[in-house]
Amino acid sequence: MSAEREIEVWKGETLGTAVASEILLDTHRILNRQGRASWLVSAGRDGEKVARAISASPLLNGLELKRLYLFFADERFSKDPELLNFNQLSPFLDVLKGWGMPQENIIPFPQLSSPEESAKKYEREIYRLGFEGGCSIAWLSCGPDGHVASLFPGKMRGRGLTTWEEDSPKPPLRRMSVTMGFIRKSLEVFLVAAQKEKREIAEKAVRIWDDPLIPATFCQGREKSAWRFSSLTLPQTF
Repeated sequence: MSAEREIEVWKGETLGTAVASEILLDTHRILNRQGRASWLVSAGRDGEKVARAISASPLLNGLELKRLYLFFADERFSKDPELLNFNQLSPFLDVLKGWGMPQENIIPFPQLSSPEESAKKYEREIYRLGFEGGCSIAWLSCGPDGHVASLFPGKMRGRGLTTWEEDSPKPPLRRMSVTMGFIRKSLEVFLVAAQKEKREIAEKAVRIWDDPLIPATFCQGREKSAWRFSSLTLPQTF
């Protein structure tokens, strides 16, 4: 059972701060309730926006980061570290470690011999750490085509926790990703979009549910489905 969408539109640069505060406060409550928590994060411009805002938030100081785990929603398959989502978010990860998150609580996708092998290894790691039932909070962004993580229109295959892509419509061709099934196991799912070029897909997505040609329409959590947009992406009335 998924929670109903809660759609909010924020003006300008307030979006990142608003989403970061909401995620941090919800994480604090989940830690108090369950003893540990986990984030499932994505990179990209909107993912970075949220990460920067979390890094700068005074609320971060109130979290017991030793009890928080961080997983990645997807990763590019590449031997070039500059292409990796992990590297894109490394300043954010350094802030978390500076506030007390153990290195072992940050779990990147491995780079093994193939995307398939890497994705399967990541799934085993999720099981090993006991998060196969879902993460606490997933904060994701969507592309102008509606893709989420590395789940592209008409290509949301994968029944387990992870999947892989050998022919991505967006370069690089080879990628690893969690499945939409795993995303939807999260207690809370945040879908964040702030760019003007995402306006057309956002206006479609808010009126549609579970369309395989718009993966973003599947983004719902078990307890909370928080769709957060800037006024550039979605008008105030919709």
